[in-house]
Amino acid sequence: MPGAIDRDRISELLEPVVTGNGFDVEELTVTASGEENVITLMVDRDGGAGLDELAALSRSLSEVLDGEPGDEDASGHEVVSALPTYTLEVTSPGVDRPLTAPRHWRRAAGRKVVIDLATEPAERLSGRVGPLDETETTLTLVTKSGKGLLTQSVPLEKVRVAHVQVDFSEPGAAELQMCGLDAEQIEARRKGNK
Repeated sequence: MPGAIDRDRISELLEPVVTGNGFDVEELTVTASGEENVITLMVDRDGGAGLDELAALSRSLSEVLDGEPGDEDASGHEVVSALPTYTLEVTSPGVDRPLTAPRHWRRAAGRKVVIDLATEPAERLSGRVGPLDETETTLTLVTKSGKGLLTQSVPLEKVRVAHVQVDFSEPGAAELQMCGLDAEQIEARRKGNK
């Protein structure tokens, strides 16, 4: 059985490195697996991240975990040593992650979603994620109908659960513009980059 790793201490050490690299910590888990601990860190940021950015972040995090006590990494973050054997996994959220915070909705702009509302009777909506209002409490949902493209305001407090859907369709530029994407983001979407 591996030695225990203090999850709170690991979070305290890694979170400044993550945020210093422009990411948010979405989830941190530490689990014992065979003879080692597995530290799984899910991160995300506006605009997403490619494999190269996640690999660079992983290297920075490993420096902090592998250094000598009292040392600092190249960015000035405290490092730790004498950890029990561990494996570090740095991941980004998949489509099955629920949309729960305003930043999740911002990052899903233009994506197809299914939203279950906490209303009586229960109501299910589907469409593309549009912009949030200035207070980040209401979402604009863009939908298609026989009348063309429509928008609907959805108060986030009424959302019981929402998930991004796998989408193989190619939405039109007008639809993505209604979702708040600019020309550069639309072009990137068309090339499959986001």
